[in-house]
Parts: sequence; C-alpha cells; structure tokens
Amino acid sequence: FMLDHDLEAHIARIRDVYRKRRDAMLAAIEDHFPEEIGFTRPAGGLFLWVELPEGMDSRVLLERALGERVAFVPGECFFPNGGNHNTMRLNFSAMPEERITEGIRRLGEVLVSVMADNLAAV
Repeated sequence: FMLDHDLEAHIARIRDVYRKRRDAMLAAIEDHFPEEIGFTRPAGGLFLWVELPEGMDSRVLLERALGERVAFVPGECFFPNGGNHNTMRLNFSAMPEERITEGIRRLGEVLVSVMADNLAAV
C-alpha cells in the first residue's frame, strides 16, 4: 500500500476541477440571470459574489430558491455592520458542472419571478 504524496500534482488537479466549475457557473449565469444582476469573475477562490438590484432582499430570494432546491448564502452575513441585503455568495466548488448549470438555471427563474413581483409591487 503506497500513498501518493505529490501535493503539486493534487493542487494542479483540483485547480482544474474548480476552474471548470467556476467557468460552468459563469456561463450559466450569463445564460440564465437577468442582465440587471451583477457578479464577480473570480481569478481564484471557491465563490462568486452576486449583486442584485437595489431594494431586492436576498433572504426573500433564498426562501423561493430553496423551494426549487437551490441554496446560497445571503451576502448580508458577511457585513458585520449590516446592510447589503441585495447581495449573495454562490459556491461552485461542491457540485459538478451539470448540477451547477441546472442550479443556476433554476435560480435564474426564481430571480426573474422575484424581480417581476418587485416591479408589480411598485
């Protein structure tokens, strides 16, 4: 029994996996999110940061997204002084590309619906 302790090779493999997952998420966002949604294009890390239009609350979006079996972390959790209710963090490291694409498609549908509800309420 021999262990492979080639850390550099492991890092290269995992970087490739995460790069493909990040790129799948970015492509899906471009295909399925309304154009009013802003998002980062990270050069590293495991997350994308998303900014919703002013006045939208990512907690409301999360409730609806969970109904579609999609989860994210509301961005306000990362601001100890509060605010930023219109932000969210998406993780691309834990799912294969096909599931990322499907999750972003579902989240895009929820976004369109919530944004339409917000417009109707004005």
